[in-house]
Amino acid sequence: MRCWMPVFLMMPTFLNLTQGLYHGWRRYGLSKWLRLKSRRLIVLIPALFIALLTFFAILQGLILSFRDSWNERWTLEGYTAVFSHPFFWDSLLFSFYVTTVSTILSLIVGTALARILYVYLKRQNWKWLAWLPMLFPHFVAAYLVVLFFSQSGWMASLFYQSGMLDAPGQFPVLTNDQRGVGLILTYVWKEVPFVMLMMLPVFYEMNHRLKDAVTTLGGGRVRRFIDLEWQYLKPALLETSVIIYAFIIGAFEVPYLIGATYPKMLPVLSYEWFYGGDWGMRPAAYGMITLVSLCIVTLYYIVSRTIRRQRKRMQEGGGTG
Repeated sequence: MRCWMPVFLMMPTFLNLTQGLYHGWRRYGLSKWLRLKSRRLIVLIPALFIALLTFFAILQGLILSFRDSWNERWTLEGYTAVFSHPFFWDSLLFSFYVTTVSTILSLIVGTALARILYVYLKRQNWKWLAWLPMLFPHFVAAYLVVLFFSQSGWMASLFYQSGMLDAPGQFPVLTNDQRGVGLILTYVWKEVPFVMLMMLPVFYEMNHRLKDAVTTLGGGRVRRFIDLEWQYLKPALLETSVIIYAFIIGAFEVPYLIGATYPKMLPVLSYEWFYGGDWGMRPAAYGMITLVSLCIVTLYYIVSRTIRRQRKRMQEGGGTG
């Protein structure tokens, strides 16, 4: 059954492609239809491949989450094990805490830096300074956080050498800690340049002459931000927040490297359940990841509808409200 599953899942795609070829041949002639579609197909192939791969992975995980550990019968034991396991609720709260704090801090810092530096970053020779951290993978950022902020790192040595600490071990525990400080530092350092990348076009397209109008009417900096800048920034911030939130809550390498022993982020807990000695927890691992994926998809759907409404109001001149 598992061997034939991809074939059955691909049948609607094959049927749609065949139908399109038939109607294209009847209306334009096959060769002309292919020429019209070739450029779009070339651009869409990578995106379609990633989308199909992700969809099949989620669907396969959803199916296996309703099977027993030996894939012999349908059951709800996987989800029962998830919701009855005490580690799950602690990991869920910890994951939401780390993800929410990291996302909010990244949005605030990245937007503030973009607002301050957008004039200077118009020059090509300055942009690389803002986007340089994006060149490094997240696990490199995690190791750098350990190198700087662990109790045996550079900051602890600096405070010890300056006489502010009697021993490097007195430095606060900021990595592999239960408060998630090391995780938050890593994600903020990595996501701030991404937020700047998303916000800079907004500041470039913003009508800055309206700021003078708000000032003429007696508005200060706060009034200018609320009445003008926030209306432009809100759709982009919502879109960026969903991207960052979905990435952090589903990331594995950073919490696996510098996360606490307990509680764990949800992907690390799922990994341990799947590769642990207890095969009975494998459906629970599938169920946990499926629940996280469905929550992310639902959140994206809600936010995307909100963004479309706000941008439509801006285009109609009614503001975002």
